[in-house]
Amino acid sequence: MHNDEPTLRDILDRESLVEEVGEAIATCTPPQVFGIHGDWGLGKTSFLHQVQWYLTGRCPQQSEEETGKAGQSAKGKHEKTVQAVWFDAWRYQHEDVPVVALLQEMRAQLSWGHQISGATARKLEISVRGALFSMEELTKKIGVQPSKFRDASREWEAKNLAVSLPSHTLREHLRQAIGQLLPKKKKNFPPPRLVVFIDDIDRCEPEVAYRLLEGLKIYLTLDNCVFILGMNQKAIEDAIDSQMKVTADNPKSRAAAYMEKLCQNVWQLPTIRDPGEVLRSLLEQTVESERVRTWIRNAVRGFSCLPPNPRRLKGLANLIGRLVPRLPSEPDLTDEAAIIEARMLVIVASIYQFHPELYVRWEADLDFYQRIFDRCNSDESNIPILQSLVLPKQRSETDTEPTPGDERESTYPDPTGTDVFWIQPLILKLGTEVTPEQFKPYLHGRAE
Repeated sequence: MHNDEPTLRDILDRESLVEEVGEAIATCTPPQVFGIHGDWGLGKTSFLHQVQWYLTGRCPQQSEEETGKAGQSAKGKHEKTVQAVWFDAWRYQHEDVPVVALLQEMRAQLSWGHQISGATARKLEISVRGALFSMEELTKKIGVQPSKFRDASREWEAKNLAVSLPSHTLREHLRQAIGQLLPKKKKNFPPPRLVVFIDDIDRCEPEVAYRLLEGLKIYLTLDNCVFILGMNQKAIEDAIDSQMKVTADNPKSRAAAYMEKLCQNVWQLPTIRDPGEVLRSLLEQTVESERVRTWIRNAVRGFSCLPPNPRRLKGLANLIGRLVPRLPSEPDLTDEAAIIEARMLVIVASIYQFHPELYVRWEADLDFYQRIFDRCNSDESNIPILQSLVLPKQRSETDTEPTPGDERESTYPDPTGTDVFWIQPLILKLGTEVTPEQFKPYLHGRAE
């Protein structure tokens, strides 16, 4: 079965976008903060792993088995000039100073990178050790309690740069320390840079997310660093709003301005254009029979009846994989009745997976399917749980000029909405060709 772990394999046709983002990272002029925006479940972490693989040819977060399946064609295009660090912000959200956790992770991963490089020359070894030690000391300085920060900063300045502001002092020393850990500048290549991938910042508590962003802005705007934020931009802006005092002079719209100042290049991950084809690919791991996979793919072909979200489709593929062994025999792909059976199976699986509150009512009362069908065919229902469903299509496809004031469901629902009843078009397609009784084997033969 599928799990929710990120993958280096591109089943969402994003190879060209990976290359576009990778080239922007490798050739831009630092300091830069880039953003990768997508709702939860759209594959942001997988996309960031694929960009890291494209840039460096390494992805320590992935298993050897997974990297072995990733292929070599888009591997390590800029390994001579890019060092990468991965930071999962969500795992460190209980740290007192989030940017210190980030710096500690940078230090640890840069140290590991030099260990595997086999660089043993005495001079280089001393330089690396010194740079890592310097980063450790700077991390301590940033992590000092606020009440002690001024005294610690003055002591540091007296020994080093005398009168610089604390943040300027720390930034300069960080820049120098990181510079010693990067590859040397090569002729005809862009300047070397450290690329830091920060994932799941939108899952952190608002205060933590805000403090991490502030730390980036204060300490890490360095001319040898590029930061990549994997995020739901709306969630981040909401977090900023919650931390900024909202007044007439400080409206909520300032959160967007804050993000624009910090992160001026944001790529939005596209939703899935053909969820049915993605489902077919996912079924390769959960359904052994190619005939059955084709049978299910044919059942939904031409219908926008599945959620365009990879994570949700993984769950559906897992469920179908549990249901398929209960089929009496492999389907006849030339039989029209078999297509109807496949559509019935997909309808039951979709409602089971995405609308369990409907499924339990349907399982208890077969005639509840008629209520579901009526809701799909009409904007009216006297059952609150059915009224709350967002239908993906207008009630009438032929009525191109509805009466003014006539309220219709949107033809273009929010693709990330969990209340969208995506399976509606398939239910309408079946229409009265099936009776509630025909669903009984699928309802009561499901996997527990």
